[in-house]
Amino acid sequence: MNAQTQIKMHTSSNLKALLYLSIPSAILCFGLLLSANKIWSIQYVLGQILIGMFFFQCFILLHETGHLSFFKNKTLNKLFGHLFGFISIIPFNSWIGIHNLHHKWTGYRDKDPTTEGTVNPKFGVASRWIVNLAWLLWFPLFTIAYRLGNYWNIKKLKRFLPSKELPFIYFNMLLIMTGYTVLIYTFGPWLFHNLLLGYFIGLIISDIFILSQHSHIEIPIAGNAEVKPIRYTEQIPYTRSIDFKGTFIGRLLFFNFNLHEIHHAYPGLAAYHLDKIKLDTPNKVGFFSYVKDAKTLKGMDFIFSTSSKRIGKIISK
Repeated sequence: MNAQTQIKMHTSSNLKALLYLSIPSAILCFGLLLSANKIWSIQYVLGQILIGMFFFQCFILLHETGHLSFFKNKTLNKLFGHLFGFISIIPFNSWIGIHNLHHKWTGYRDKDPTTEGTVNPKFGVASRWIVNLAWLLWFPLFTIAYRLGNYWNIKKLKRFLPSKELPFIYFNMLLIMTGYTVLIYTFGPWLFHNLLLGYFIGLIISDIFILSQHSHIEIPIAGNAEVKPIRYTEQIPYTRSIDFKGTFIGRLLFFNFNLHEIHHAYPGLAAYHLDKIKLDTPNKVGFFSYVKDAKTLKGMDFIFSTSSKRIGKIISK
């Protein structure tokens, strides 16, 4: 059975999407229950780790609803997309615009708005030192820069997106900022005790996964050449998947977000179907092997170069 036939067999389902939402809901409830304990107790820390997973799952669900494929219904995708964008502090409108361009231009580092900054970065000694130290200490500097630099960066949004979309993006930003201002003013102490550390842990998890997908892979630079977008099914060489030695963890904890090669080949396919697609994924690496090899590199080398250093079983050229 070829991949196209498999895709036609697996359509989006509102019921399945709602069932998947029970997972982050349960994780959040259990995490809050544990976090009610004394700060820095074992129970509190475990609760914050669970809440960190909840926040990362919300980011994944932002990603999925942004493709308008998680639910069968387009309106539900947009409704929940704005909810997950609010939780993740990422405007849903700017996410859709930039992320769609990411899929369009994967394969050219300088044309993809999410990777253009990795081409010949103009960092001084101090900046390079900070990047390397943050990567060494597991401080999620990249994820913070990735979110602010792509989805809150008005200058970049003006450069890449149609002007008619900008008013909706600005309004989306205003709603998020207003909402968080009201929440902090009203429930500040409770939020800081129960959610702040968890949100930071979610950023750490995001750092590991987001960087696994395209970093330290040989991706061409278009330069001044006139190039056309690479077909989705031909983008596999420019992305990487993470293997958990089975589908259980990837499916239930990470909603198949780790299967990035298949996702780029078929970005319109709902995430809960990705593990059912039989497709050659030559860049798939084991999770612990990837983390071990990536962390042996300096942050500047891993994120901004594609040297011959080994990442799992992949050797970037």
